[in-house]
Amino acid sequence: MANKLDLDGDGIVSKWELFPYWFDKLRVFPRVFISVYIYIFWECANWFMLLPDPNNAQAGLVSVVVGAGAAWFGLYVNSSKSSVKITSETKSTSKSGK
Repeated sequence: MANKLDLDGDGIVSKWELFPYWFDKLRVFPRVFISVYIYIFWECANWFMLLPDPNNAQAGLVSVVVGAGAAWFGLYVNSSKSSVKITSETKSTSKSGK
């Protein structure tokens, strides 16, 4: 069986062939995105708390920033990769030995 990381099929796994694997495995993009969101959230919250007399539009902006972050964080936490999905049908057949 050929190695899945050997993209060009020469039998040698180079650094360039390993890069996409580790980039995906370490989840670089989602971690950077959540870090940027944390910074934006922090700045937005500080800005809102320093306003002398906030109005509804300003409160709405903060509400949208917080809501978007909650949605993004929910997607980030629930986006684990799994090559094997266990369903109730799989569980019932494995218990019965069929």
